[in-house]
Amino acid sequence: MVQMRNWRILLELDGASGNASYRDILAGLARAIKDGRLQPGAPLPGTREMAGMLGVNRKTVIVAYEEAVIKGWLVSEQRRGTFVSAAFDAGAAAATRAQSAGAQPGSRAFAPAFLPASLPSYFDHLAQPADGRPRGDGMMYFDNGSPDHRLLPQAVLHRHYRNAMRDSLRSGRVRYGNPEAARQLRTALAEMLGATRALAVSPSCICLTQGTQMALHLVASALIRPGDVVLVERLSYPPAWAIFRALGARIEVVDIDADGCRVSQVEEICRRRPVRCIYLTPHHQFPSTVSLRADRREKLLALAAQHAFSIIEEDYDHEYHFSGRPYPPLASDARQRNVIYVGSLSKLLGPSFRCGFIVAPENLIQALEQHQFLLSTHGDVVMQKMMADLIGNGELRRHVRRSSKHYRARQEVLLDCLHAGFGERIATRAPQGGLALWVTFDPQTDVDAMARHALQEGLFVRSGSQFSPVGEPVNGLRLGFASMAPDELVRAVARLQRAWKSSLR
Repeated sequence: MVQMRNWRILLELDGASGNASYRDILAGLARAIKDGRLQPGAPLPGTREMAGMLGVNRKTVIVAYEEAVIKGWLVSEQRRGTFVSAAFDAGAAAATRAQSAGAQPGSRAFAPAFLPASLPSYFDHLAQPADGRPRGDGMMYFDNGSPDHRLLPQAVLHRHYRNAMRDSLRSGRVRYGNPEAARQLRTALAEMLGATRALAVSPSCICLTQGTQMALHLVASALIRPGDVVLVERLSYPPAWAIFRALGARIEVVDIDADGCRVSQVEEICRRRPVRCIYLTPHHQFPSTVSLRADRREKLLALAAQHAFSIIEEDYDHEYHFSGRPYPPLASDARQRNVIYVGSLSKLLGPSFRCGFIVAPENLIQALEQHQFLLSTHGDVVMQKMMADLIGNGELRRHVRRSSKHYRARQEVLLDCLHAGFGERIATRAPQGGLALWVTFDPQTDVDAMARHALQEGLFVRSGSQFSPVGEPVNGLRLGFASMAPDELVRAVARLQRAWKSSLR
């Protein structure tokens, strides 16, 4: 055991006593373990004792220990204490030190420890044609539910963008610090959300972002601290839980069924430990497409108020609802104070139109915008002006109404092709809305193998396991139908059927 007075030197903490942050302590622990100065299984002082030795607040040490446990550097054993993880190989640490000592300066490539060696397989689609159209090799693409850019009213968009460019240049809105275009778009969005989603919000309660992922990152950065418990559904949107984990959250999963999120499990978790927030897509659950039942919505709002956790509600394709009336968002409940609402216009016009938004109380919006200013001092004023005009004069609403007829017909084509090609080997249904189907296969089907064989057939499709935050095997596929015309859907299902037969062999 190292003598107590030497811990600051052992952890290589710089600066005067009392100035070390939890990140400094965490980095010092990591270096000492990697260098072999702290051996596997070595005990650490208690948090109160360590805080006294380092001259810092005890809470700083607690947070450092908690994050070190999350990251796997330390293990915490009840009634025994905190120890260096025994999973580390002391011999490997010595070899690493020897290798580093013999290396020449500048001989190694730049590789920060926080950069992942490779991206999760979910992001492999970024190397594929993003719109499902052939790019020389005839590749087809079952996406997550993107709209078809070929249905866009091109003449209308050209006219509105040209007018927005002209007006922005004449008025000087293209200068730094001019908020007029953003103000117009927030006003137009507030009116649209009130009319179509029953969200009674003022423009000051809306933060504009460049897409959903930026919105999720801003919200998560404001809410989450290392070690916080964040709940996600057992199948969920991978970029969301990747963001939460990058911020140090402890991810716990909640099951879903035909009626959406199992809210009873949320209650059970809240009884055991504090929960910071839950992320869910209640309108058309991603990826399974089910809608959260009304009684569960009420129960979830009550739990959030009782246990003081936030609900991050992403409503990514609200306008595309083909059966009955769409559910109002959780955020539309006038009594609630715990829902942060995230939406996007990209599902209406396409992913190249980067327009996301956050709806939340005004004080939180102010904090989010201050943080956003560190990332980007200026939005695309021409795009913002164009989007405000498209909403204000009804062109966006008319486009959604026209394109929805095509998407409903394409959903029916895909369902017919799947039932004809796979019969009782699959289970699927027409969801109430959205631009994708969730298809589960019989236990004899290896969906991961089928996805690999599909690539050889010229078809890109994601296996269901890529939507699991805990890496579970999932015998299902999410098949976006909106971006392919009916004849293309027929060909795509034929390729999927050949891939399925190859996987059986």
